[in-house]
Order: sequence, then structure tokens, then C-alpha cells
Amino acid sequence: MTSPIDDRSVLRAPTVRAIPIAALLLSFSFCLLQSSPATADPHSKYSFESIAQSSGTTFVSQKNDILITSEFAGGRMNRCDQISDDEFAITIEPERNQINDSAWYAFRIESTAAELSNTHDVTIRLSYVGGTHRYDPKISRDGRTWETAAHLVTRRHPVGKEVEMRIPLDGKPIWVAGQELLDSETLDVWADHLSEQPHVSRSVIGKSVQGRPLHRLDITESKRPDYVFIIARQHPPEVSGAIGMMHFVDAIAGKSELGKQFRDRYSTVVVPMVNPDGVAHGHWRCNANGVDLNRDWSHFSQPETRAVMDQLVKYRTLEDNDRDEQRLCLFIDFHSTFDDVFYTTPRKSNLFPKDFTQDWLGAIQGRFPKYEVNQVADHNVHRATSKAWVAQTLGVTAITYEFGDETNRDTIRSVATGAAEEMMRLLIDLPSKPTQGARVATTNAKPILK
Repeated sequence: MTSPIDDRSVLRAPTVRAIPIAALLLSFSFCLLQSSPATADPHSKYSFESIAQSSGTTFVSQKNDILITSEFAGGRMNRCDQISDDEFAITIEPERNQINDSAWYAFRIESTAAELSNTHDVTIRLSYVGGTHRYDPKISRDGRTWETAAHLVTRRHPVGKEVEMRIPLDGKPIWVAGQELLDSETLDVWADHLSEQPHVSRSVIGKSVQGRPLHRLDITESKRPDYVFIIARQHPPEVSGAIGMMHFVDAIAGKSELGKQFRDRYSTVVVPMVNPDGVAHGHWRCNANGVDLNRDWSHFSQPETRAVMDQLVKYRTLEDNDRDEQRLCLFIDFHSTFDDVFYTTPRKSNLFPKDFTQDWLGAIQGRFPKYEVNQVADHNVHRATSKAWVAQTLGVTAITYEFGDETNRDTIRSVATGAAEEMMRLLIDLPSKPTQGARVATTNAKPILK
């Protein structure tokens, strides 16, 4: 069970060290309900002793001339200490201990000195607890439009436990984050724009631990479609994967003749943000219960994974070849890692559609000869990931599509769009009914994964 708590702390510096106190959240949209460690999922193997109780923090300097805050969706700053007039130490901690090292940070800083007329540089020292520096900074003036800013980093600890940044202040706020802030509101604007088209509809398939809606998009112009299922953002910091997902889906929903032909045959189901609580809190990896959702696809202990699973099982490939049955043909889960990669099931997997993975990746490589299509087969086959569960339980081709953290955003747009178009071309050619004797999944059948 969960209970509402105040998740905002205000830090001031009448002395050198900042002292946190509780305060109210900024808006209903980002009301944060923190789960008690004592009620964490009993199926989880993890210890919950160090689940963070606060991710939103505001700090005001000793002279009241510098304000640093993480009180916004996706913000992460666990503590701020003032070292000198223009030097500050920010501590970044994960939501729980024993966590994947994807240390996320996001804060906004501004000078509040009325007499400030020229640029004033401040030094920010990021110190990581339970992790190391992964994401070079991105900066924004409005929290929406971002640019890379690796040049702000002036010093790095040899093993990544600490980095130092020099940030120019000019009286206007500046957001600093590990990646672009792609929050629920931003995705809602994107989804609203898509749903203005008659072949796109929106719905809610469930709620997160803390009551945030899990949205679904349906993109089709067919009354009896086959299905492609797409999800993203199981892991909050993996923004480049979410950007790739959006371009991929834009291509499917777009005005091209190929897109129209695909929608006449298929319905694409999209759950663009599986972990809205983790995104809102600025978590490194987990949902509000401290569970890694992409390790919950055998337990289904969390409402987010249960909601998505309940949708997926409606579209399994059945032994009955009646065309009226709803047939799932492909599952893609978008993520981010250090480099672009496709994590796939073993190459000899007996999955439907036959040989789709190799045909698709080959088509992408042919389309982008200077781009390396990197495939890692036999990936996490025995872990409770979405890809493994879909392949093993539903007998359908399932792929984890990862974009690199620092992959150029124009490259992401180009490759994701091209990948979507090559997927559509291949699936349009798929026979509309399984041929006699083709491998199909049943409720109890298990595909060969070796």
C-alpha cells in the first residue's frame, strides 16, 4: 500500500551545511506518493533499506543569492552543501541500494541577486553515492529545449565518483540534467498531437503504484488487424530510447503511402511510458516500490507490468487460424544504453514471424550502410525481462531496441524512422493468415530458445 507524503525539501544556508525541511509539492500533476519500504513487494530479491524518501529539494545559499532546486518532474538532487560563495556540492543517491549504475541527476540553478548584471560562474561538484557518473550534462533555458554541454565538466574523478562543473549564471534559470527532461507532460503533448489524426486513439490501461495513468495509443485503419506492440521507459533515465520510440511511432502514424498501407493491415499498440512514477521522481532505475520493472516480467508483482501484460495476452497467436483472431506479430521494447544495440533472442529461436529479426536488421543495415547495426543475441534469456517473457510465453518475435545515451539526436531520428519503415515493409509482406503447420503459440506452449 502507499500513502501520500510531502516529497519536497527546502534547503537554506544560514550556516555552511544545508538543512532539509518538508514542504508542499508544486502542483497536482506531480504529486508524489512514496511507498513504505515495509510494504515493498515480497517477491523482490532486493533490500529496500535505502529507498530515498525525498527526491525533490530546494537549496538557497547563505547570502540568499543562489537558488538550486530539483522540485520538478524528473528532478534529482538529494542534498546540497555550500562550500564557498560560488561553490556547491550536490549529492546524488539512488532510490534504493544495490541498483544498476545509471546515476541520474537533474536540477535548476539561478542567481537571485537583484544587482547581478554580468555572467557569474559557479562551481557545482556532483558526488555520487551508490553509483558513478554516466551522463554528461545537457542544459536548457526553459526545461524543454536542450543542448549538450559536456564542456561544462572541468574535472572528473578517475573512477567517476565525482565530477565538477563550471556553470555560468546570468540571472535567468538554467536546467542541468543527465539527459533531456522527457516527462509525462511532454509525452502527453506528443500523444495529443498524434491523436488529432483519425487513425490514432488514446486510452488508459491502468495506473502506476502512485496512481499516475498508464496511457495507450492505438494506430490503425483496419477493423480486423494483426498487431505490433511497442513499449518504452521502463527505466526512467533512458531518454534516448524514448526519443527513438517517438520517431519510430511517428513514422507508423505518418502520412506516407507506406504508413497508410501498413495501417490498413496492422494495429500498432504503444505504451509510451511504463514507469511514470520513476520518471517523476528522477529515479535511476525503479518504480515507486523500488522494483526494476524490466526484471518483473515473471512475477508481475507491480501494477505497471501487470497492466501491460494484460494487454499483451489479448493478442497472442492462437492455434485456431480463424482470421478473426487477434494475432500479435512483433513486440519492441525501447531502452537506452552506452551504444546503439538490438538485444534479441537466440538466432535459432523458433518464433513467429519466422526469421523476422534477421530480415529486419539486415534491411536496416542495407538502408544505412555507414551505420553499424549491432545485434546481441541470446541476451537476458533467463531473466524476467519483457523481451524474454513475450518470446517464451507468446512465441512472438521480441526485441529490445536500445539507443546510445549520447547518440546524436538527428541520427536517432533518421535511424528510428528508417527502422520503422523497414519493419512496415516486411510485415506488409507477411501472409495474412498463418500457413498450415506454421509455428504458433498456445497458452501452455513454450518456443525453443537455444
